[in-house]
Amino acid sequence: MGNGLYAKLAFDNIRKNRRLYIPQMLTGAGLIAVFYIMETICKDEKLSSVRGGSYLPTIMQLGIYIMIFISAVLILYTNSFLMKQRKREYGLYNVLGMDKKHVGRVMMFEAVISQGISIITGLCLGVLLYKLCQVFVCRILNVDTVLGFDYIVPETLIITGLMFAGIYLFTFIINRIQLARLNPVELLKSANTGEKEPRIKWVILVIGLLTLGAGYYISLTTVNPLKALVVFFIAVGLIIIGTYAIFTAGSIALLKFLKKRTGFYYHKKHMTAVSGLLYRMKQNAVGLASICILSTAMIVMISATVSLYSGLEDTLDKNYPYDISVGGNFDAADGSDSGELVRDAMAKAIEELAAREGLTISEKRTENYLNFGCAINGDKLILDDYDEMNIAFGDGLFVSVYLITEEEYTNLTGNKLELQNNDIAVCLQDSMLDIDNSLMIADMEFSIRSKLPDYPISMTNSEIFSNIGIVCNEDDFARIYNYQIEHDDIYDVYVSHIARYNFDNTDDEIYDIIDVIWDETGRALGDVVSEYGSDNGYSYTVNIRAEMKESLFGMYGSLLFLGIVLGIVFLFATVLIIYYKQISEGYEDRARFKIMRNVGMSHKEVKSTIRSQILIVFFLPIVFAAIHVAVAFPILRRLLGVLELTQTGLFLLCTIIVFLVFILIYIIIYYLTARTYYKIVSEN
Repeated sequence: MGNGLYAKLAFDNIRKNRRLYIPQMLTGAGLIAVFYIMETICKDEKLSSVRGGSYLPTIMQLGIYIMIFISAVLILYTNSFLMKQRKREYGLYNVLGMDKKHVGRVMMFEAVISQGISIITGLCLGVLLYKLCQVFVCRILNVDTVLGFDYIVPETLIITGLMFAGIYLFTFIINRIQLARLNPVELLKSANTGEKEPRIKWVILVIGLLTLGAGYYISLTTVNPLKALVVFFIAVGLIIIGTYAIFTAGSIALLKFLKKRTGFYYHKKHMTAVSGLLYRMKQNAVGLASICILSTAMIVMISATVSLYSGLEDTLDKNYPYDISVGGNFDAADGSDSGELVRDAMAKAIEELAAREGLTISEKRTENYLNFGCAINGDKLILDDYDEMNIAFGDGLFVSVYLITEEEYTNLTGNKLELQNNDIAVCLQDSMLDIDNSLMIADMEFSIRSKLPDYPISMTNSEIFSNIGIVCNEDDFARIYNYQIEHDDIYDVYVSHIARYNFDNTDDEIYDIIDVIWDETGRALGDVVSEYGSDNGYSYTVNIRAEMKESLFGMYGSLLFLGIVLGIVFLFATVLIIYYKQISEGYEDRARFKIMRNVGMSHKEVKSTIRSQILIVFFLPIVFAAIHVAVAFPILRRLLGVLELTQTGLFLLCTIIVFLVFILIYIIIYYLTARTYYKIVSEN
């Protein structure tokens, strides 16, 4: 037999089985297009050079690794489904006189044709859609669109084509091995091979409950965001294992429970549905668990990235309330703390620069405060135990203290507190802190005379640690400061002297002269160091809101793009699994429903039975996905806190909206795939 005949047979097989091959080819083309787009964004120097674009290569590289894994899993899944449906046909070829070598040739040409179409179509789609994605990226990064059409990257085309060709080659090798190991009788019967009614696997069910419970426990009890970073993936792994185990063993237990409920089971549509599902629940369960995991991943990924991006302005306002802040800590050669010198020199540079560049100062304020981190144990701040402070940081018992004098408080607010020695006023950012009437700072005890609702100093907005603002008289301020100087082997201690400015100008106008701001403040700092010298070194602060805005737009915008792209891929994978699941079950149920019609079941009754069978388990993945998302919400909120998103309400709202949209899409998928299933079982 010549290769022309093999190719003709392969082409005819693909055409006759287009219901199976078209989704496979579209899946491959879609995955290839997404991979090409991500890889091209990584290598697009024009895009990475725009404001905020420096984050794109790193974040897209993470997406590429995820895409490689998802692509391999989905291609292997579609391949296994195709092989299950085609084995009978291959067996028929074998019985009619074609040996396995010839059948393998037909299989090879089918793979070359279908997968070649996928690769070519995917690369063309990637090239065509890349410019659209580039425009979208520029929009979410809040920059002008990159001009030009040089987005065809030969290197990326080759890498993408070779990678997917390698995955397809691997699937063909698997298929060829399976074909070689099966005899003709097995090949003819393989498509109709079902599962015996399974027993409840109590060991797997117990393992599933334990692993799922452990994952839930980690999510609900992890308070410290830094620990959440470490244990999050452990929790994810446990929940995935638990989900597959519970769907595999728990679904069987549920169906057997329904079977024992005579009032439910002995109904003409329920009996058929329950018995049919129970017969092949093993393969059903894996598909349903996969749908659940993919649905959860999609909801979490899109809701988290949308929340970060939507809350960007609020994050800026909380952490960077002023357009420009400058200042420093400086030990002059005589050993004195002369941070005012640094602040005043930088402030003068900013004011001269503003006048020269046309910036209008709308607000100026100065702040003098002592900021230090320490462990907290009840009503005691621990300043001199390095080991305990490290442990506290890991356990979420670390606080950042902002200490100012009463005179500074009055200057900033206009209010007087009239604090005596050993008296303090405190502002607690975290209501969970257990501080009542007194506070120990190292070995010094202070009475809390008042609790302030607001603090005049801008404290860092963070989920990693809590903030405490403290006001005391000048003598106590000096006492606390000198105590820390004596323990400077733990950390350097400086009083921060900051000048903060707001301007009537826009962030973009300020961003345009960022380089000038850095040059001028650096020159001012250098002048101070040259004139006064330094024994112990110095540190300085230059915070520019416009620069941080660019950085956050770059980070959050890149994450949003990745979240949307991967979310679409996860949704597509969910649809694909549901579609193949319905087709597979349709072919398996066709003969059974034909018998039911022959023995007198009406068309309406058959359709009702089908609907009942699908509904029994179709929405189980969504119920479990909703539970997974709800339980994961606390640990996800803490992880987002590390990225400076502390708006729990915004994250909750985004999660609910994404979930409701997904439910709507899922219902549409249900109706479409149910129709496909019904068409198959209704065929003669």
